[in-house]
Amino acid sequence: MRWFEQRWARGAALLAVIVAGVLLVGRPAEDGPPLDPDSSGPLGTAALVALLGELGAEVDIDNAAPAAGDEVALVLADDLDDAGRAELEAWVRSGGTLVVADPASTLHPFPPDPTAGLSFVDVPVDRSCAIPALASVGEVEPPAGSVVYELVPGASGCYRTGDLAYLAAVAEGDGVVVAIGGAGLFTNQAIGDADHAVLAAALLVPRPGTDVAFLRPPVPGSGGEGLGDLVGDNVKAALWQLGLAFVVYALWRARRLGRPVAERQPVELEASELVVAVGRLLQQARHHDEAARLVGDGLRRRLAERLGLGPEATAEQVAEVAAGRSGIPTERILAAMAPPPLRSAEALVAHGVRAEAIHQEVLHV
Repeated sequence: MRWFEQRWARGAALLAVIVAGVLLVGRPAEDGPPLDPDSSGPLGTAALVALLGELGAEVDIDNAAPAAGDEVALVLADDLDDAGRAELEAWVRSGGTLVVADPASTLHPFPPDPTAGLSFVDVPVDRSCAIPALASVGEVEPPAGSVVYELVPGASGCYRTGDLAYLAAVAEGDGVVVAIGGAGLFTNQAIGDADHAVLAAALLVPRPGTDVAFLRPPVPGSGGEGLGDLVGDNVKAALWQLGLAFVVYALWRARRLGRPVAERQPVELEASELVVAVGRLLQQARHHDEAARLVGDGLRRRLAERLGLGPEATAEQVAEVAAGRSGIPTERILAAMAPPPLRSAEALVAHGVRAEAIHQEVLHV
């Protein structure tokens, strides 16, 4: 009893500690998805939206392409479809400024350098920048995991490391495309470091009242694609082939060879006893000829049913048709159905074997 009380006390103490820890920690913070403009977590971008609003910008948070009156568009994660990218590129060529912070996006022409990415070890970048709009930006500290770009002809680069640039800009029609080596610069945890807020203001709000289109990254689970849309075309083709193969196999297994054949009905118990009794009487009386006649008549009926002649067909008719179908000599079939007189039990057994052999040969033709 004392042992039980000790175990109960220890369990109660452990439960109390767990409850106290839950109350102290509280509910987990609902930070929302990374780069979400409504998220106040470390990886959200609510601070960037608030900063743009303080600078007098009109921020339009939407998943679609920017409106005709928007002057600047920000893409932190390029999850647009082909139609959305085409619409956004047309908007840039008409005079808009597009800021892309997704190195893998095809909205900008700058290839990221695969060997010179900025790792967790701080890599210094040159503070100089030849773009006049960014002259007020001082120190920039690219977050870990950022990349640097190779410049294309006609492009300008800032915050360089060698011949590569963390920020690159190029004219596209009447507009400008600016590529930044990662969206980590604009998150809540990094926007206050160095001159990151100054860089965001210079890029997105060149003057008070600028209309900024913030293309929100889609929330997980909010897309219109179903499970079938996530399956690759090759997998779908393989599943269709398996289904077709199954249908062909089922049809092949269900095929019918020849016309339907009526099965012989099982013998009733009374008739079976009668047959056994008659056989015993014939055996005791040594009526070998009568037994042979019964075996031959049974062969005639079975072959007539098999050949579709009917039970009333004569032995000659059945023998002629069976010989034409199977190639067995007519005399042999006729001898099995109408045997000569038999004098011994051994001859009767041999006659039964011959009759069964003929039946099997005709049956398997």
